[in-house]
Amino acid sequence: MAAVNLTSYYNYWLVALSVFIAMFASYAALDLASRVRAAGGWTRALWVLGGACAMGTGIWSMHYIGMLAFILPIPVAYHWPTVLLSLFAAILASVIALYVVSRQKMGASQAVAGSVLMGAGIAGMHYIGMAAMRLPAMCEYNSFLVVLSVVFAVLISFAALWITFHFRDETGTVRKKLAGAVVMGAAIPVMHYTGMAAASFRSSGMPVDLSHAVSVSALGIAGIVAITFIVLGLALLTSWVDRRLAAQTFELQQRRSEAYLAEGQRLSHTGSFGWRISTGEVIWSEETFRIFQYDRATTPTVELVIQRVHPEDMALVKETIERATQDGKNFEHEYRLLMPDGSIKHVHVVARALSDESKGIEFVGAVMDVTERMRSQEALRRSESYLAEAQKLTHTGSWVWEVAERRASHLSEEWYRVYGFDPKDGMSVWDRRFEHIHPDDRDRKQQGIDRAISAKSDYEVEYRILLPSGAVRHLRTVGHPVLNASGNLAQFVGSTTDITERKQAEEALRQAQMEVARINRITTMGELTASLAHEVKQPIAAAVMDANTCVRWLSRDNPDVEEAREAASRVVRDATTAAEIITRVRQLFKKGAPEQALIDVNEIIREMIVLLGSDATRYDVSIQTDLAKDLPQVMGDRIQLQQVLMNLLTNSIDAMKDLDGTHELFISSQGEDGYLMISVSDTGVGLPPNQEDQIFDAFFTTKPQGTGMGLRISRSIVESHGGRLWADANAPRGASFHIILPVEAEAGE
Repeated sequence: MAAVNLTSYYNYWLVALSVFIAMFASYAALDLASRVRAAGGWTRALWVLGGACAMGTGIWSMHYIGMLAFILPIPVAYHWPTVLLSLFAAILASVIALYVVSRQKMGASQAVAGSVLMGAGIAGMHYIGMAAMRLPAMCEYNSFLVVLSVVFAVLISFAALWITFHFRDETGTVRKKLAGAVVMGAAIPVMHYTGMAAASFRSSGMPVDLSHAVSVSALGIAGIVAITFIVLGLALLTSWVDRRLAAQTFELQQRRSEAYLAEGQRLSHTGSFGWRISTGEVIWSEETFRIFQYDRATTPTVELVIQRVHPEDMALVKETIERATQDGKNFEHEYRLLMPDGSIKHVHVVARALSDESKGIEFVGAVMDVTERMRSQEALRRSESYLAEAQKLTHTGSWVWEVAERRASHLSEEWYRVYGFDPKDGMSVWDRRFEHIHPDDRDRKQQGIDRAISAKSDYEVEYRILLPSGAVRHLRTVGHPVLNASGNLAQFVGSTTDITERKQAEEALRQAQMEVARINRITTMGELTASLAHEVKQPIAAAVMDANTCVRWLSRDNPDVEEAREAASRVVRDATTAAEIITRVRQLFKKGAPEQALIDVNEIIREMIVLLGSDATRYDVSIQTDLAKDLPQVMGDRIQLQQVLMNLLTNSIDAMKDLDGTHELFISSQGEDGYLMISVSDTGVGLPPNQEDQIFDAFFTTKPQGTGMGLRISRSIVESHGGRLWADANAPRGASFHIILPVEAEAGE
């Protein structure tokens, strides 16, 4: 019996149902795409998988309802494992679709590749589903229509991806999604029914393998439809719930963000505003109301702003507002507000113009209360002014030196004046400062800086500079190191002071002290005139006697030349002794600048003992010495050191001359650890009780006719030689004075 083509027809109710399911599935796809787009991480993966299952189920249901709408005059069963395979193909196609539309961007190549894969999946689902049919007939396909159905599958997939990608945002309305779902739902069945049209069936007497095959009744169709709607409905419900939760979360975050913004504005005293020129509408943030001190219920207007503007700034503000309304450009300005309580605020306003074709120009900006900043700036300016005036009065300039870059990063105006530079010349004069330093002081100053850099320590150096006029200026520079976080030297911060007047005053004081010391020497020598006269008279008398003797030896009938020569030699010796005494006295009266030279201290002690020997004899003072041998010499002025010893010895003799008992004056010298010590001890009246520290003060004296300057001058002389002078009380009576002087190596430094 020859095979004949079987006549088929469609159940249009089921066809319409399949199209409706396609539209429902398309809407679900659009809705799920927005959730996939909004999710991230593992959540996105779960949404892709769950959405693909729901969407694939919808597409698969549309396909099988469409197949069940195809009525043949023979019974048809379906191989359920193959049916499940077709469902898997639909889900796979849905995974591809959702993955592509969830991307940040979808280029042409991505759209084409996704369309081909999705179309292949849908076509595979269809023809796998056709292969699941079990019926006593042979199925033949029209190749052209098969290819056409696959092309339709790819094109429809491309259109579906494009629609889904552009409707995936949360901002898409339900109406837009419904329109997109209708277009997609109407297009998707086109591929299915084209594929169905490609198939034709011929009756066959071959037995049918019905293993794992099931027949689908009306109840089965109802079950498929019900399950489909339940799955898609649950997917939409889940999407809606997730959307609501996301909206609530976003709203909570928005409120929290607004609270943070409001608190941030309050803390920073910065308010925000909006101003639409076309309507005059003004919107203020809460902080803006606080800045302008208006009630929150007040409707803000430009006029309210102008009411608060300080009268002196009114014209500027009005001009700025008028220019903004005309030009529609960004603006920024500062002005003052005069508040109801009479206080003044400083505000800084910044606004940006936003253009909207439908609503015109709108300004969005910020108003900042900068009153504290202005006060701080004014205080800083005042402080800088005070500092500059103080530097000017004290002739002290400040500076900052960047060590690594070997340049100055700050120079005060007084620094320029101290060095004789013009502030207009800028920082470049820093490198020229060494040109002004006195040639004799350059190396010493540079060595001090180099040591400070090496040790990362403070430094202080005094030096001279030569001004263009030829005048010499004395400067004192102090530098302090600044270390960075790594402990490396970054900067030196310091000051340079003009100490010329101080140096001149010190020189004048030194000259005055020298004159006072000379007068003191004259006074002391005046007090010793009688003793000195006796001291000079003795060698002169001896010389006269020896001269007479020499004459007698020569006047004899037989002159004794040898005896005469000896007498003449004694005359020379006695005359030399008198001349030496006169020379010592003359040196003490000499006026002139100190002369530094190497001095034998023991020699000076012996000279003073000879000079004061007559006084010691007159007052029955026994002078004893313990002078160390081979003492190193000291660097100093001979006359000044003679004056110190003469003052100490004279004071000791005066302290003992009116006392009963033994009068002993003991003088010693010794060297130790680079220093020389001279001690003068007596058995006199001793130091005044409870006034031991005052005896070196100027004008303090215990003598009825004393000036109170001797010990003060003596201490100043010793200290100018780098030494020290102090006194101790002796037991049971008397006092000891001690002098320490550095030896030659240290005294010469």
